[in-house]
Order: sequence, then structure tokens, then C-alpha cells
Amino acid sequence: MAQKKVIAVIFGGRSVEHDVSVLSGLQFLEALDPGKYEGLPIYVDPLGQWWTGQALTKRSNYPIADEPKGLTQVMLDLATPATGRPQLIAFSKGLMGEKRTTIPFDLIVPAIHGSNGEDGTLQGLLEFADIPYAGCRTLGAAGTMNKVFAKRIAASGGIKVLPELSLTRPKKGTFLDPAVLETQLKDTFGDVTYPFIVKPCNLGSSVGVGKANDMDGLIAALMTAFRMDAEVIVEPFVANLVEYNIAVRRSADGKTLTSAIERPLRDAELLDFKNKYLAGGTPGGPKLDTGPSEGMASLNRVLNPEELTPAQNEFIHGSAAAIFDLLQLAGSVRVDFLCNEKTGELWLNEVNTIPGSFAYFLWEAAAEPLSFLKLSSEMIEEGFRLSSARLGDTNTATGGATIFTRS
Repeated sequence: MAQKKVIAVIFGGRSVEHDVSVLSGLQFLEALDPGKYEGLPIYVDPLGQWWTGQALTKRSNYPIADEPKGLTQVMLDLATPATGRPQLIAFSKGLMGEKRTTIPFDLIVPAIHGSNGEDGTLQGLLEFADIPYAGCRTLGAAGTMNKVFAKRIAASGGIKVLPELSLTRPKKGTFLDPAVLETQLKDTFGDVTYPFIVKPCNLGSSVGVGKANDMDGLIAALMTAFRMDAEVIVEPFVANLVEYNIAVRRSADGKTLTSAIERPLRDAELLDFKNKYLAGGTPGGPKLDTGPSEGMASLNRVLNPEELTPAQNEFIHGSAAAIFDLLQLAGSVRVDFLCNEKTGELWLNEVNTIPGSFAYFLWEAAAEPLSFLKLSSEMIEEGFRLSSARLGDTNTATGGATIFTRS
């Protein structure tokens, strides 16, 4: 009987999306096929410390205490061990002082949303250490996290997006100048006037998103967003707003596949973080040990909304698949769209490479339904394939680049 692969799922992190990440990480661990895989939780606390232990798998244990009991602090071994398997280095106190042990694993599943996890930084670290991982590679993760860059790539592929004004955080001791802002708005949007939408350029989960009805509101929204990101974008507000989301992945034989479409329901004008994650509703995901909400899976939604015309369906499915291919993405990616319900106009909004709950609920409702257990297995096996194919021979002699004599 083949030995089970140890799958490390890393979640939490130094990110404003820390708590959402915990939900997604626990869900993925619960969705692992027990006949093929053994789960290893890795929790990154807000200080950046790494921990492991079975206590991490219970949602009721969060938030984790500053000095957690029953958990082991670990670090990632960046060298390739003699065994060839990646490993964590664990620290514990013994009679003879600090004791170091190792915890081997086979692949990491990044479940950290937003900064320091979804933006290519973690993926780059894993590639540097030659550690197999699931999901998007460094290029796709970094490219999609920056909303301006992703929109420009989409536009280059003929995908319709809203115009945007990109602003950088003012230097210390300086302030936003209303007159300068007014000129920038005019230059960017022409006759389009308030309201505008303000959002951080490099965050997800609708964190920091605000609506500005006038200049005072714009400055207030910008200052809030600048607390979370050094770059902020301003976009026209879409009247009669309806949002549609769809997930995309690639099959083992290389086909780009799209899921069911969802229309999130909200009780406010904007689908912000509160509406996404704290609205309650009927939990639709893998049950954890406690709690009224299971992340994006609990969001009230309409799946495969009947009001979409054939042309709108084609735009959403086609545009999502196109941006997935343009940015060379992988894993289970969610692509979000904005729609003016009265005119029917659609725009690509953003791409989420590590979406809440890994968007498994959209695959369960797809034309060819896929369970979370099957989705998690396919993501893991894709991760092994992509990681093994990344590097060629790194010997200096192979590239004719040897300078120092080796024995």
C-alpha cells in the first residue's frame, strides 16, 4: 500500500485577511482525501511566527493565544534535506536546552489570502527552496494581486474593464490636495462624476473598499485605504450594481474549465467584507467544529442566475478563461465581474488566486459537478506536476558558466 502524502496547509499570516484565511485553511484540511493524504496544519500568526499542532484544526481555538499551549513553533527548512523531502524544523525545550526535530512533508497548499501569501511572496520563497506547492505560480500570484496590472493584462486581451485612477500613499507630513485630486479625476474619467469607488490595489476580500459621493468622502476613503496599501485605485461607481463570480481551473489534460456562476446577495449597496464573511446565512461548506459562518461558502447567493442572457453567460465564462490563460494561473481561481443590471453591461472586476473557501461551492454547482474532496486532490496533483516541471539542470557546467574549480 502506497504511503500517504503529507500535505501541509499554511494559513493565517500577516495580512488584514488573516481570519478569512484561517477558515479557508481549515476547510481545505477537512476536504483532504483521507485515503491518499495526511494533513499538516501550519498557522502563521500576526507576528509572522509559524506554528503546527492538531489544536489548530479546531476553529473554536481561535484566536490563538500569544503563548499557545499544545502547539509547536516551527520554521521552514530552506535547504534540501538528504531525504529529498521538504521539512519543517521544530523547536522545543528539553532538559539539555532547546531541542530541534524535523517534520517532513510532501507539498504545501498556500491558503493565506492577501498580503504575504497570495501576492507571490510565499510562492517565491517556496520556489527558492524547491518545495512543491499547489496553486498559482509566482508570476500569476503577483500579477493578479496588483489590480492595475491585472486589469491592463485583461484589457490587452480584449476583456472589458473599468477605467481607473491609480494613486500612491502621500509621503509622511504631506496631505492629499483636493485641487490636484479634482484635476486627476477629470483627466482620467472626463465627464464621469461622483460617486466613485475607492479600494486598495493589492488586497482582496473587499477589505478597505469605500464609496465616495463627494471630495470629502473621497479623501476619507483614500485615507482609510492608504492605511492598508501603498497604492489605491479609484473607479467609477457602477449604477444598478450586480456582481457575478465564477471559478476557473485547468484539468489534468490541459483544458481550461469554468464553474457555475454565482450572484452574491447583499443587504447593502456594496458587497464589502461584512457582507461577504459576517452575514451568516445557511452554511453550505464542510462543517467545522463550531461557528455560524464558513467563509465564502456561507455567503447568501444565487447559483447559475437565470437572468443572465446567453451573451452575458458567454462573456463571463469566456473572459474568466481568457484571463486565467493570459496570466498563466493554476489551482482554483475566482474571477469577479461587475454588472449594471439595467443596461446589462459587464466588466471584469478582479482575479482572486486564493479565493475564500477555494471557491469549492462553485465547482459543486458546475455543469460537471466536482466535490471539494476531488477539487483538493486535483489541486494537489497539479501542484506536484507544476513544481517538478519548473527547473532544469542547475549545474554550472551544464550552462557553461563554471568559474571556480570543483573537485
